[in-house]
Amino acid sequence: MMSDPLIQALTDASETGIVLFDATGQIRLWNAWMAKASGVDAATSVGRRLEDVFPDLAGTRIAQSIAQALTGGLSAMLTSSLNKTLFPLTRDAPLPGRTEAMHQIVVVKPLEAGSERHCLIQVFDVSPMASREAMLRQQARTMEALAENYRLSELHNRAIVDHTADAIITFGEDGAIGTYNPAAERMFGYDPYEIVGKNIAVLIPQLADAKRNLLLTPYLDQRTEVLGVRKIRALFPLELSLSAMELGGQRLFVAIGHDITDRKASEEELHAQKEWLTTLINAMPDLICFKDGKGRWLVANQFYLDLVGLAGVDYVGRTAHELSRLSRGHQEFLVSTRETDEKAWREGKPLAYEKSLDSHDGSSRMFDMMKIPLFNLDGSRRGLVLVGRDVTERKLAAARIQHLAHHDSLTDLPNRVLFQERLRQALAQAKRSGWMLGLMFLDLDKFKDINDTLGHHVGDQLLKAVAKRLRRCLRETDTVARLGGDEFAVILTNLDNAEGAARVAETIITAIGEPFGLEEHEVLTSTSIGITVYPHDATDADQLLKNADLAMFRSKAEGRNNYHFYVAEMDAEVQARKIVERDMRLALGTEQLELHYQPLVELSSGRVIGCEALLRWNHPTRGWVPPAEFIPIIERTDLIAPLGRWILHRACMQGSDWLKDGLEPMKIAVNLSPAQFKQTQSLISMVGDILEQTGMAADMLQLEITEGIAMQNVDATIEVLQGLRGMGVVISIDDFGTGYSSLNYLKRFPVDKLKIDRSFVIDIGLHPDNAAVVQAIVNLGHSLGTRVNVEGVETREQLDFLLAHKVDEAQGYYFAKALPGDEFARLVRERSPWPL
Repeated sequence: MMSDPLIQALTDASETGIVLFDATGQIRLWNAWMAKASGVDAATSVGRRLEDVFPDLAGTRIAQSIAQALTGGLSAMLTSSLNKTLFPLTRDAPLPGRTEAMHQIVVVKPLEAGSERHCLIQVFDVSPMASREAMLRQQARTMEALAENYRLSELHNRAIVDHTADAIITFGEDGAIGTYNPAAERMFGYDPYEIVGKNIAVLIPQLADAKRNLLLTPYLDQRTEVLGVRKIRALFPLELSLSAMELGGQRLFVAIGHDITDRKASEEELHAQKEWLTTLINAMPDLICFKDGKGRWLVANQFYLDLVGLAGVDYVGRTAHELSRLSRGHQEFLVSTRETDEKAWREGKPLAYEKSLDSHDGSSRMFDMMKIPLFNLDGSRRGLVLVGRDVTERKLAAARIQHLAHHDSLTDLPNRVLFQERLRQALAQAKRSGWMLGLMFLDLDKFKDINDTLGHHVGDQLLKAVAKRLRRCLRETDTVARLGGDEFAVILTNLDNAEGAARVAETIITAIGEPFGLEEHEVLTSTSIGITVYPHDATDADQLLKNADLAMFRSKAEGRNNYHFYVAEMDAEVQARKIVERDMRLALGTEQLELHYQPLVELSSGRVIGCEALLRWNHPTRGWVPPAEFIPIIERTDLIAPLGRWILHRACMQGSDWLKDGLEPMKIAVNLSPAQFKQTQSLISMVGDILEQTGMAADMLQLEITEGIAMQNVDATIEVLQGLRGMGVVISIDDFGTGYSSLNYLKRFPVDKLKIDRSFVIDIGLHPDNAAVVQAIVNLGHSLGTRVNVEGVETREQLDFLLAHKVDEAQGYYFAKALPGDEFARLVRERSPWPL
């Protein structure tokens, strides 16, 4: 056996690089060619690992190939690419005294030595290649050049070809395959005798047309990705380098193919992981940065880069000090991070502190910073993670939430909560000062008609415009609030006498009576006002509120568009209740009452799958009476029971009639009032009797209760809903999102559907908060296994939003208003499925 010096001498005489790794991955042989090309002599490299000699090669293709050779006995042939080498090697440049980076072919081959496996590396200088695209093409020429220039034996060339991991195939101008190396056998599955002489298109169809005429021009002298065909007819991705050469006066083509199936899968997985990570950290409104053990930046999210003026800067591998010179206006902030980095590493635990940062607009933002040091097993620094939470935005958000909690989202006026607080404060001040205080209740006359005729979006614009006019009619010390719907309240402070309140009321009536220009409409409305005065009428807030409400009802009962002061003998509420009660008793025995049906559209198919039954009252003298004017009064009388039964019976009869007329089964939604829902057992019995009388299937009836009703008595609610559900009736929670339901209770309710209140839909494009609420309710509903319905859809923008967020059903003026039964049936026949 030859001694080590003799082996070293023999390898030093080679004109290629030779490196030998033992089974532990340590270098055992480093020839003179490698020492010259790398600048690292054998004494320095022998006994060390590759990453110790060249730290930058850790985790690269060559390091992976060496590991695979030692552990799995896999051979590989690697080629360098433009601006990226395998080994950091140089060679003499054409100009004297200069060097240039060396382009290489590296052959990695496992060697068995007894029970151990070594790895032999052969490095070939292929720098004369013209470009990156010709890299694979030159592999074949390199082997021929090596054979000619260095007079290597044919056996040596064959060893390289046979032991490379890439398929090497030669074929002539007629496409007939000439040679076919072992890697090609493994890759394509053909034995040489099966494939030699066959057309190259058998293996790589893209190299020929349907008639087997070669189409090589797009692939010559460049590296391309094509599809290979295995013997089993399976397609797989192949990285192809195709070159032409003259041999014996004939043109020969050399195809070098690398199976990139695993690489593609890895690339897709890495790309997906990187995309997920990038998307995740870029979506977070926090400062996020990962650094290595030397403080060099590895990953930073876009929020951080934008904030410190590094957007578009190549930051990877640079320290904060280096990046400070590239930052636009945040040099001091970046430089200061080094001190806290060192402190976190020194203390060996997470470091939390606050740091201010000036924004581009001149404002200062405060961040809660957290730095988490990472260490290797030997205690050395591995890296550092930075997370900075912008507490300025949190404070702004908290302030905004506080504002939303006390202000109406549509008009930005104080809401009922803030109004009541202002009223208590004003009363306390009035008691101390001895001044009079006026309290007004007002609402818009026939506001429901405006909504029904022009649409809710016009109604909302009207409410905003009214709020602006009310502000202009009052002093800064006064308060105007929206209590809900079209109802407003005004607190007048420091009054000398009641005449002051009357003058304000007259001003308001005049202002509201002026036409409103809303979109292309000129809208006319009026207001009815009730006034009460402290201390003449009452001294506590609750009584004043009741007085103002009664006075307002007197104004409405006497023709609207006026105001009334509260008087002690006033019995407006009782009179209104008696009038409505008397008229409704008459209406129950006539044709004044009708049910109209608003279509319910399934968004996945566009089909009209049901409707909501809505009560309409055509009064003989008043005309169509808005439900909001009579239902609240009826609910406080004994009429609610017969009226509720009549509505349910008429809706079920209509459903049966539709079926007889050939209409497909339709779910009909009927609202239950709070008064009805309190009669638990009678309600269940009534529903059962009506279903039996009308012959309507239970699963075609949808009963709806509001979120507020559901939470009044949770246990009783669950008991009633279970009873109705047991009959097969569909249960829905209406106006969801406007109440205060507990998720803990909600998951116990036997509910089939959640109906999102229209107030969250009307300004989807204007208030991102409403969009977030809708999305949250949709996710909640689907997680509970319920369908989600959205009402009040009026625009295409709203519909597109609901479609994008997987809402199940929708209803609103965009599809149709509530229609009489025969018109609804005609709409279903003509417009279902709806063209979404």
